[in-house]
Amino acid sequence: MGAFEGLHGRQLDAVFDALPDVVVVLDRLGLVVWANRAAADLSGDDPATWVGRSSFELVHPDDLGLAAASLESVQGKRAGTPIELRVRSRSGWRLMELLGASMDGGYSALVLRDLTERRRWEVAGDDVSRFRAIVHHAAGMTVLLDADGTVESTTAAVTRLLGYDPEDVWGSPLANLIAPEDRPLFAAAVSRAVEASDAGGVAATAEVNLARSDGTYVPMELSIVSLLNDPVVHGLVVSCHDITRLRAAQQALSLLAHHDPLTGLLNRRSFDAVLQREWLLTQRDGIDSYVVMVDLDGFKAVNDAHGHAAGDDLLRVVGAALERVARDTDVCGRLGGDEFGVVLIRCGGEAAAIGFCDRLGEILAGEVATVSEGLGASCGYQSLRQASSPTEALHQADLAMFHEKANRPRSR
Repeated sequence: MGAFEGLHGRQLDAVFDALPDVVVVLDRLGLVVWANRAAADLSGDDPATWVGRSSFELVHPDDLGLAAASLESVQGKRAGTPIELRVRSRSGWRLMELLGASMDGGYSALVLRDLTERRRWEVAGDDVSRFRAIVHHAAGMTVLLDADGTVESTTAAVTRLLGYDPEDVWGSPLANLIAPEDRPLFAAAVSRAVEASDAGGVAATAEVNLARSDGTYVPMELSIVSLLNDPVVHGLVVSCHDITRLRAAQQALSLLAHHDPLTGLLNRRSFDAVLQREWLLTQRDGIDSYVVMVDLDGFKAVNDAHGHAAGDDLLRVVGAALERVARDTDVCGRLGGDEFGVVLIRCGGEAAAIGFCDRLGEILAGEVATVSEGLGASCGYQSLRQASSPTEALHQADLAMFHEKANRPRSR
Protein backbone atom coordinates (compact mmCIF):
# COMPACT_ATOMS: atom_id res chain seq x y z
CA MET A 1 0.00 0.00 0.00
CA GLY A 2 2.99 2.30 0.47
CA ALA A 3 3.28 3.11 -3.25
CA PHE A 4 -0.30 4.41 -3.16
CA GLU A 5 -0.19 6.43 0.04
CA GLY A 6 1.62 9.33 -1.61
CA LEU A 7 -1.05 9.69 -4.26
CA HIS A 8 -3.75 11.24 -2.07
CA GLY A 9 -4.04 13.87 0.57
CA ARG A 10 -6.92 15.76 2.14
CA GLN A 11 -7.60 17.86 -0.94
CA LEU A 12 -7.56 14.87 -3.25
CA ASP A 13 -9.81 12.96 -0.87
CA ALA A 14 -12.23 15.88 -0.86
CA VAL A 15 -12.37 15.89 -4.65
CA PHE A 16 -13.12 12.17 -4.81
CA ASP A 17 -15.63 12.40 -1.96
CA ALA A 18 -17.53 15.06 -3.91
CA LEU A 19 -18.03 12.71 -6.85
CA PRO A 20 -21.42 10.96 -7.08
CA ASP A 21 -19.76 7.85 -8.51
CA VAL A 22 -18.14 5.15 -6.41
CA VAL A 23 -14.34 5.19 -6.71
CA VAL A 24 -12.21 2.40 -5.23
CA VAL A 25 -8.60 1.34 -5.58
CA LEU A 26 -7.73 -2.37 -5.52
CA ASP A 27 -4.48 -4.23 -5.17
CA ARG A 28 -3.53 -7.06 -7.53
CA LEU A 29 -5.53 -9.54 -5.39
CA GLY A 30 -8.71 -7.50 -5.65
CA LEU A 31 -8.53 -6.20 -2.06
CA VAL A 32 -9.74 -2.65 -1.42
CA VAL A 33 -6.98 -0.24 -0.38
CA TRP A 34 -9.02 2.97 -0.66
CA ALA A 35 -12.65 4.01 -1.22
CA ASN A 36 -14.43 7.36 -1.50
CA ARG A 37 -17.53 8.65 0.30
CA ALA A 38 -19.90 7.40 -2.41
CA ALA A 39 -18.77 3.86 -1.61
CA ALA A 40 -19.81 4.41 1.99
CA ASP A 41 -23.16 5.82 0.86
CA LEU A 42 -23.71 2.73 -1.29
CA SER A 43 -23.07 0.25 1.50
CA GLY A 44 -23.96 2.33 4.54
CA ASP A 45 -20.50 1.70 6.02
CA ASP A 46 -17.65 4.03 6.86
CA PRO A 47 -15.10 4.11 3.97
CA ALA A 48 -12.42 2.88 6.36
CA THR A 49 -14.30 -0.41 6.79
CA TRP A 50 -13.85 -1.10 3.08
CA VAL A 51 -10.07 -1.25 3.33
CA GLY A 52 -8.77 -4.80 3.31
CA ARG A 53 -12.06 -6.31 2.11
CA SER A 54 -12.27 -8.35 -1.07
CA SER A 55 -14.06 -6.42 -3.77
CA PHE A 56 -15.65 -9.68 -4.90
CA GLU A 57 -17.72 -9.74 -1.68
CA LEU A 58 -19.77 -6.90 -3.15
CA VAL A 59 -20.44 -8.53 -6.54
CA HIS A 60 -23.50 -10.65 -7.31
CA PRO A 61 -22.53 -14.37 -7.38
CA ASP A 62 -23.70 -14.72 -10.99
CA ASP A 63 -21.42 -11.83 -12.03
CA LEU A 64 -18.26 -12.99 -10.23
CA GLY A 65 -16.75 -14.61 -13.33
CA LEU A 66 -17.30 -11.46 -15.36
CA ALA A 67 -15.83 -9.29 -12.59
CA ALA A 68 -12.73 -11.47 -12.18
CA ALA A 69 -12.07 -11.64 -15.90
CA SER A 70 -12.56 -7.88 -16.25
CA LEU A 71 -10.14 -7.12 -13.40
CA GLU A 72 -7.53 -9.39 -14.97
CA SER A 73 -8.02 -7.96 -18.46
CA VAL A 74 -7.51 -4.35 -17.34
CA GLN A 75 -3.98 -5.01 -16.08
CA GLY A 76 -1.43 -3.03 -18.06
CA LYS A 77 -4.05 -0.90 -19.82
CA ARG A 78 -4.69 2.81 -19.43
CA ALA A 79 -8.41 2.06 -19.27
CA GLY A 80 -10.53 -1.04 -19.69
CA THR A 81 -13.87 -1.52 -21.38
CA PRO A 82 -16.99 -0.60 -19.37
CA ILE A 83 -18.99 -3.57 -18.13
CA GLU A 84 -22.29 -3.80 -16.31
CA LEU A 85 -22.70 -5.94 -13.20
CA ARG A 86 -24.73 -6.12 -10.00
CA VAL A 87 -23.22 -4.74 -6.79
CA ARG A 88 -24.48 -5.18 -3.24
CA SER A 89 -25.88 -2.08 -1.53
CA ARG A 90 -27.72 -1.47 1.72
CA SER A 91 -30.99 -1.44 -0.25
CA GLY A 92 -30.28 -4.54 -2.31
CA TRP A 93 -28.55 -5.24 -5.62
CA ARG A 94 -27.78 -2.24 -7.84
CA LEU A 95 -26.89 -2.33 -11.52
CA MET A 96 -23.54 -0.57 -11.87
CA GLU A 97 -21.36 0.35 -14.83
CA LEU A 98 -17.74 -0.43 -13.98
CA LEU A 99 -14.77 1.18 -15.68
CA GLY A 100 -11.26 0.24 -14.59
CA ALA A 101 -7.75 1.50 -15.21
CA SER A 102 -4.38 0.11 -14.18
CA MET A 103 -2.01 2.04 -11.91
CA ASP A 104 1.63 1.76 -10.96
CA GLY A 105 2.50 -0.94 -8.47
CA GLY A 106 -0.14 -3.39 -9.69
CA TYR A 107 -3.07 -1.33 -8.39
CA SER A 108 -6.33 -0.81 -10.28
CA ALA A 109 -8.67 2.17 -9.99
CA LEU A 110 -12.35 1.42 -10.51
CA VAL A 111 -15.21 3.84 -11.08
CA LEU A 112 -18.74 2.48 -10.57
CA ARG A 113 -21.75 4.43 -11.79
CA ASP A 114 -25.23 3.45 -10.64
CA LEU A 115 -27.37 2.66 -13.69
CA THR A 116 -30.35 1.22 -11.83
CA GLU A 117 -32.76 4.14 -11.98
CA ARG A 118 -31.68 5.25 -15.44
CA ARG A 119 -32.14 1.76 -16.79
CA ARG A 120 -35.60 1.55 -15.26
CA TRP A 121 -36.63 4.73 -17.07
CA GLU A 122 -35.13 3.44 -20.31
CA VAL A 123 -36.91 0.12 -19.99
CA ALA A 124 -40.18 1.84 -19.22
CA GLY A 125 -39.92 4.08 -22.27
CA ASP A 126 -37.93 2.04 -24.71
CA ASP A 127 -38.08 -1.72 -25.25
CA VAL A 128 -34.89 -1.52 -27.31
CA SER A 129 -32.93 -0.75 -24.15
CA ARG A 130 -34.51 -3.71 -22.41
CA PHE A 131 -33.63 -5.97 -25.31
CA ARG A 132 -30.06 -4.66 -25.33
CA ALA A 133 -29.68 -5.43 -21.63
CA ILE A 134 -31.10 -8.92 -22.05
CA VAL A 135 -28.71 -9.72 -24.89
CA HIS A 136 -25.75 -8.17 -23.06
CA HIS A 137 -26.27 -10.41 -20.02
CA ALA A 138 -27.40 -13.56 -21.84
CA ALA A 139 -25.55 -16.79 -21.12
CA GLY A 140 -24.46 -17.05 -24.74
CA MET A 141 -22.19 -14.63 -26.57
CA THR A 142 -23.45 -12.44 -29.40
CA VAL A 143 -21.02 -10.99 -31.95
CA LEU A 144 -21.67 -8.49 -34.74
CA LEU A 145 -19.45 -8.91 -37.80
CA ASP A 146 -19.08 -6.68 -40.82
CA ALA A 147 -19.28 -8.05 -44.36
CA ASP A 148 -15.64 -9.18 -44.18
CA GLY A 149 -16.11 -11.15 -40.95
CA THR A 150 -14.41 -8.55 -38.74
CA VAL A 151 -15.76 -8.12 -35.20
CA GLU A 152 -17.56 -4.79 -34.81
CA SER A 153 -19.00 -5.43 -31.34
CA THR A 154 -19.58 -8.23 -28.87
CA THR A 155 -21.48 -8.77 -25.65
CA ALA A 156 -19.79 -8.99 -22.25
CA ALA A 157 -20.00 -12.79 -22.40
CA VAL A 158 -16.78 -12.77 -24.44
CA THR A 159 -15.00 -12.00 -21.18
CA ARG A 160 -16.77 -14.69 -19.16
CA LEU A 161 -16.63 -17.42 -21.82
CA LEU A 162 -13.29 -16.72 -23.49
CA GLY A 163 -11.42 -14.43 -21.10
CA TYR A 164 -10.94 -11.55 -23.53
CA ASP A 165 -11.70 -7.92 -22.90
CA PRO A 166 -14.20 -6.91 -25.63
CA GLU A 167 -11.80 -4.35 -27.06
CA ASP A 168 -9.22 -7.11 -27.55
CA VAL A 169 -11.36 -8.73 -30.25
CA TRP A 170 -12.89 -5.64 -31.83
CA GLY A 171 -11.46 -5.00 -35.27
CA SER A 172 -10.13 -8.56 -35.66
CA PRO A 173 -11.57 -11.34 -37.84
CA LEU A 174 -13.66 -13.73 -35.78
CA ALA A 175 -11.97 -16.53 -37.72
CA ASN A 176 -8.77 -15.73 -35.80
CA LEU A 177 -10.41 -17.15 -32.66
CA ILE A 178 -11.57 -20.32 -34.41
CA ALA A 179 -9.40 -23.44 -34.42
CA PRO A 180 -7.67 -23.69 -37.83
CA GLU A 181 -9.28 -27.03 -38.66
CA ASP A 182 -12.76 -25.56 -38.02
CA ARG A 183 -12.39 -22.40 -40.11
CA PRO A 184 -13.74 -24.00 -43.32
CA LEU A 185 -16.90 -24.97 -41.37
CA PHE A 186 -17.31 -21.37 -40.24
CA ALA A 187 -16.73 -19.99 -43.74
CA ALA A 188 -19.29 -22.39 -45.18
CA ALA A 189 -21.86 -21.39 -42.54
CA VAL A 190 -21.31 -17.70 -43.32
CA SER A 191 -21.84 -18.40 -47.02
CA ARG A 192 -25.08 -20.27 -46.27
CA ALA A 193 -26.30 -17.42 -44.06
CA VAL A 194 -25.59 -14.82 -46.75
CA GLU A 195 -27.32 -16.92 -49.40
CA ALA A 196 -30.34 -17.35 -47.12
CA SER A 197 -30.61 -13.65 -46.24
CA ASP A 198 -32.97 -13.00 -49.15
CA ALA A 199 -35.25 -15.71 -47.79
CA GLY A 200 -35.85 -13.97 -44.48
CA GLY A 201 -32.53 -14.30 -42.68
CA VAL A 202 -32.60 -18.01 -41.90
CA ALA A 203 -29.80 -18.94 -39.49
CA ALA A 204 -26.91 -21.15 -40.57
CA THR A 205 -25.11 -23.11 -37.86
CA ALA A 206 -21.67 -24.58 -37.34
CA GLU A 207 -19.96 -26.32 -34.42
CA VAL A 208 -16.42 -25.03 -33.93
CA ASN A 209 -13.78 -24.68 -31.23
CA LEU A 210 -13.09 -21.11 -30.08
CA ALA A 211 -9.78 -20.14 -28.50
CA ARG A 212 -9.75 -18.84 -24.94
CA SER A 213 -7.26 -16.22 -23.84
CA ASP A 214 -5.26 -18.94 -22.03
CA GLY A 215 -4.73 -20.90 -25.26
CA THR A 216 -7.29 -23.64 -24.58
CA TYR A 217 -10.38 -24.21 -26.71
CA VAL A 218 -14.08 -24.39 -25.89
CA PRO A 219 -16.60 -26.06 -28.24
CA MET A 220 -19.26 -23.62 -29.42
CA GLU A 221 -22.30 -23.78 -31.65
CA LEU A 222 -22.43 -20.69 -33.85
CA SER A 223 -25.78 -19.55 -35.20
CA ILE A 224 -25.25 -16.99 -37.97
CA VAL A 225 -27.88 -14.66 -39.42
CA SER A 226 -27.04 -12.30 -42.26
CA LEU A 227 -28.47 -8.80 -41.82
CA LEU A 228 -26.19 -7.28 -44.43
CA ASN A 229 -29.22 -5.86 -46.21
CA ASP A 230 -30.56 -4.28 -43.03
CA PRO A 231 -29.82 -0.52 -43.19
CA VAL A 232 -29.41 -0.31 -39.40
CA VAL A 233 -27.37 -3.44 -38.64
CA HIS A 234 -25.65 -4.07 -41.99
CA GLY A 235 -23.71 -7.03 -40.68
CA LEU A 236 -23.66 -10.66 -39.63
CA VAL A 237 -25.10 -11.52 -36.21
CA VAL A 238 -23.38 -14.54 -34.65
CA SER A 239 -24.86 -16.17 -31.53
CA CYS A 240 -22.36 -18.42 -29.74
CA HIS A 241 -23.38 -21.09 -27.24
CA ASP A 242 -21.05 -23.25 -25.15
CA ILE A 243 -21.73 -26.91 -26.01
CA THR A 244 -19.13 -28.51 -23.74
CA ARG A 245 -21.78 -30.45 -21.80
CA LEU A 246 -23.60 -31.40 -25.00
CA ARG A 247 -20.37 -32.78 -26.50
CA ALA A 248 -19.73 -34.80 -23.33
CA ALA A 249 -23.27 -36.20 -23.43
CA GLN A 250 -22.90 -37.10 -27.11
CA GLN A 251 -19.64 -38.90 -26.42
CA ALA A 252 -21.24 -40.79 -23.54
CA LEU A 253 -24.15 -41.85 -25.75
CA SER A 254 -21.76 -42.93 -28.49
CA LEU A 255 -19.82 -44.99 -25.97
CA LEU A 256 -23.00 -46.69 -24.82
CA ALA A 257 -24.07 -47.36 -28.41
CA HIS A 258 -20.81 -49.01 -29.47
CA HIS A 259 -19.29 -50.46 -26.30
CA ASP A 260 -20.12 -53.10 -23.73
CA PRO A 261 -21.00 -51.21 -20.53
CA LEU A 262 -19.42 -53.84 -18.27
CA THR A 263 -15.96 -54.20 -19.82
CA GLY A 264 -15.69 -51.10 -22.02
CA LEU A 265 -14.83 -53.30 -25.03
CA LEU A 266 -16.73 -53.07 -28.31
CA ASN A 267 -20.18 -54.65 -28.24
CA ARG A 268 -21.18 -57.43 -30.62
CA ARG A 269 -22.60 -55.19 -33.34
CA SER A 270 -19.56 -52.91 -33.44
CA PHE A 271 -17.18 -55.87 -33.34
CA ASP A 272 -18.96 -57.49 -36.28
CA ALA A 273 -18.64 -54.22 -38.23
CA VAL A 274 -14.86 -54.18 -37.65
CA LEU A 275 -14.63 -57.86 -38.62
CA GLN A 276 -16.53 -57.18 -41.87
CA ARG A 277 -14.26 -54.24 -42.72
CA GLU A 278 -11.04 -56.11 -42.06
CA TRP A 279 -12.18 -59.19 -43.98
CA LEU A 280 -12.85 -57.00 -47.04
CA LEU A 281 -9.40 -55.37 -46.70
CA THR A 282 -7.61 -58.72 -46.50
CA GLN A 283 -9.43 -59.94 -49.61
CA ARG A 284 -8.42 -56.78 -51.47
CA ASP A 285 -4.84 -56.29 -50.24
CA GLY A 286 -3.78 -59.84 -49.38
CA ILE A 287 -2.28 -58.72 -46.03
CA ASP A 288 -3.66 -61.16 -43.50
CA SER A 289 -5.52 -60.42 -40.28
CA TYR A 290 -6.73 -62.99 -37.76
CA VAL A 291 -9.81 -63.27 -35.58
CA VAL A 292 -9.42 -64.86 -32.14
CA MET A 293 -12.27 -66.28 -30.06
CA VAL A 294 -11.87 -66.47 -26.28
CA ASP A 295 -14.24 -68.33 -23.95
CA LEU A 296 -13.95 -68.73 -20.18
CA ASP A 297 -13.88 -72.24 -18.73
CA GLY A 298 -15.73 -72.72 -15.44
CA PHE A 299 -17.40 -69.30 -15.51
CA LYS A 300 -20.84 -70.66 -14.55
CA ALA A 301 -19.34 -72.23 -11.44
CA VAL A 302 -18.00 -68.84 -10.36
CA ASN A 303 -21.43 -67.27 -10.77
CA ASP A 304 -23.11 -70.09 -8.86
CA ALA A 305 -20.57 -70.12 -6.02
CA HIS A 306 -19.78 -66.42 -5.60
CA GLY A 307 -22.70 -64.56 -7.20
CA HIS A 308 -23.11 -62.41 -10.28
CA ALA A 309 -21.05 -59.55 -8.85
CA ALA A 310 -18.01 -61.83 -8.71
CA GLY A 311 -18.76 -62.98 -12.24
CA ASP A 312 -18.90 -59.38 -13.45
CA ASP A 313 -15.57 -58.65 -11.77
CA LEU A 314 -14.06 -61.63 -13.56
CA LEU A 315 -15.35 -60.43 -16.94
CA ARG A 316 -13.76 -57.03 -16.31
CA VAL A 317 -10.44 -58.73 -15.51
CA VAL A 318 -10.58 -60.68 -18.77
CA GLY A 319 -11.47 -57.56 -20.75
CA ALA A 320 -8.53 -55.68 -19.24
CA ALA A 321 -6.20 -58.62 -19.97
CA LEU A 322 -7.26 -58.67 -23.62
CA GLU A 323 -6.45 -54.98 -24.01
CA ARG A 324 -3.06 -55.46 -22.32
CA VAL A 325 -2.06 -58.22 -24.73
CA ALA A 326 -3.54 -56.62 -27.86
CA ARG A 327 -1.64 -54.02 -29.87
CA ASP A 328 -3.00 -50.51 -30.30
CA THR A 329 -4.14 -51.46 -33.80
CA ASP A 330 -6.03 -54.58 -32.67
CA VAL A 331 -9.72 -54.53 -31.73
CA CYS A 332 -11.26 -56.34 -28.75
CA GLY A 333 -14.95 -57.00 -28.13
CA ARG A 334 -17.28 -58.78 -25.77
CA LEU A 335 -19.58 -60.90 -27.90
CA GLY A 336 -21.93 -62.01 -25.15
CA GLY A 337 -21.83 -63.81 -21.81
CA ASP A 338 -18.29 -65.00 -21.18
CA GLU A 339 -17.32 -64.97 -24.87
CA PHE A 340 -14.84 -62.46 -26.29
CA GLY A 341 -13.38 -61.74 -29.71
CA VAL A 342 -10.22 -60.04 -30.95
CA VAL A 343 -9.32 -58.94 -34.48
CA LEU A 344 -5.54 -58.96 -34.91
CA ILE A 345 -5.32 -56.39 -37.69
CA ARG A 346 -2.60 -57.02 -40.30
CA CYS A 347 -0.70 -59.11 -37.79
CA GLY A 348 1.38 -60.89 -40.44
CA GLY A 349 0.43 -64.53 -40.02
CA GLU A 350 -0.43 -67.47 -37.80
CA ALA A 351 2.62 -67.02 -35.57
CA ALA A 352 1.20 -63.71 -34.34
CA ALA A 353 -2.13 -65.35 -33.50
CA ILE A 354 -0.38 -68.17 -31.63
CA GLY A 355 1.73 -65.66 -29.72
CA PHE A 356 -1.35 -63.65 -28.75
CA CYS A 357 -3.12 -66.72 -27.40
CA ASP A 358 -0.04 -67.83 -25.47
CA ARG A 359 0.48 -64.40 -23.85
CA LEU A 360 -3.19 -64.13 -22.96
CA GLY A 361 -3.12 -67.60 -21.44
CA GLU A 362 -0.14 -66.70 -19.26
CA ILE A 363 -1.80 -63.54 -17.95
CA LEU A 364 -5.14 -65.18 -17.29
CA ALA A 365 -3.47 -68.11 -15.56
CA GLY A 366 -2.17 -65.71 -12.96
CA GLU A 367 -5.24 -63.49 -12.66
CA VAL A 368 -8.31 -65.70 -12.97
CA ALA A 369 -7.14 -69.15 -11.96
CA THR A 370 -6.87 -68.03 -8.33
CA VAL A 371 -10.60 -67.20 -8.23
CA SER A 372 -11.79 -70.77 -8.55
CA GLU A 373 -10.28 -74.18 -9.22
CA GLY A 374 -10.61 -75.16 -12.87
CA LEU A 375 -11.20 -71.62 -14.04
CA GLY A 376 -9.37 -70.73 -17.24
CA ALA A 377 -9.83 -69.62 -20.83
CA SER A 378 -9.82 -71.36 -24.20
CA CYS A 379 -8.76 -69.65 -27.44
CA GLY A 380 -9.25 -70.36 -31.11
CA TYR A 381 -8.16 -68.37 -34.15
CA GLN A 382 -8.77 -68.17 -37.90
CA SER A 383 -7.17 -66.34 -40.83
CA LEU A 384 -9.50 -63.79 -42.43
CA ARG A 385 -7.80 -64.08 -45.81
CA GLN A 386 -8.47 -67.82 -45.92
CA ALA A 387 -12.13 -67.51 -44.89
CA SER A 388 -14.93 -67.19 -47.44
CA SER A 389 -16.74 -64.57 -45.33
CA PRO A 390 -16.53 -62.81 -41.95
CA THR A 391 -19.18 -65.20 -40.63
CA GLU A 392 -17.12 -68.18 -41.80
CA ALA A 393 -14.00 -66.78 -40.12
CA LEU A 394 -15.81 -66.37 -36.82
CA HIS A 395 -17.31 -69.85 -37.11
CA GLN A 396 -13.92 -71.48 -37.75
CA ALA A 397 -12.34 -69.59 -34.83
CA ASP A 398 -15.24 -70.75 -32.66
CA LEU A 399 -14.69 -74.37 -33.70
CA ALA A 400 -10.98 -74.07 -32.93
CA MET A 401 -11.79 -72.63 -29.52
CA PHE A 402 -14.16 -75.49 -28.66
CA HIS A 403 -11.52 -77.94 -29.87
CA GLU A 404 -9.06 -76.46 -27.40
CA LYS A 405 -11.66 -76.49 -24.64
CA ALA A 406 -12.21 -80.21 -25.23
CA ASN A 407 -8.49 -80.99 -25.32
CA ARG A 408 -7.02 -78.69 -22.67
CA PRO A 409 -4.38 -77.89 -21.66
CA ARG A 410 -2.38 -77.88 -24.95
CA SER A 411 -4.74 -77.91 -27.91
CA ARG A 412 -5.41 -74.73 -29.85
